[in-house]
Amino acid sequence: MSEQQMRLSKRMVELGLCSRREADAFIEQGRVKVDGQVVQQLGSRVGPEQRIELEAARMTLGELSISLLLHRPADAALPLSGLITPAQRFARDGSEVVFNPRHLKPLQQAGALEAGCHGLVALTHDKKLARKLAEAEQEYLIQLEAAPAADALKQRLQQLQLPGKPLRGLKVSRQSDRQLRLVLSAVQPGQLAAICQALGLAPLGLRCIRIGKLGIGDLPVGQWRYLLPMESF
Repeated sequence: MSEQQMRLSKRMVELGLCSRREADAFIEQGRVKVDGQVVQQLGSRVGPEQRIELEAARMTLGELSISLLLHRPADAALPLSGLITPAQRFARDGSEVVFNPRHLKPLQQAGALEAGCHGLVALTHDKKLARKLAEAEQEYLIQLEAAPAADALKQRLQQLQLPGKPLRGLKVSRQSDRQLRLVLSAVQPGQLAAICQALGLAPLGLRCIRIGKLGIGDLPVGQWRYLLPMESF
């Protein structure tokens, strides 16, 4: 590797094409060409003699497909777009995206959307990502007055039958005397409530803590942040 080579994103900043954060996003979006060839691999290196072209050079991060993570409060009613305001943006959002009201229209959603649910919600403009979210594994904590014993829970799961599409990857485990953990892929509307009813559970609350590979982390209740370029579900 030539000592004169540097990261493509750094070279783009050096040339005044965009900011470092924008450079990573543009590369992933396939909007950057090096010597006429599209480069989408983050961390790619270039030499000072190579020609770099940025498609739609005036485009900013705020104009790319927007994706958000929201910590839905237990008392928040749908639609959730009313919670996406500058005042409720997470102070440690590291995306550097400038908020624009158009980011809210339209947004596909996944996560804590059912009545009685709170916790993590993912919202996106990206149609490809929306399809991925629809199939993603989701993890919930079920709060109860008293959780069934492990053996009783196992027996109920073995007898569980619901109409409609087969449940994908369903796992329910006992976490404590008052809490169960539920994992399910490709969650359908009303499915969580139906599962709880069929298992004889009366949830005090359902909290989504993970969608795909992304957990709720330290995102405060009622706040949101933009998805970072390096994050994926």
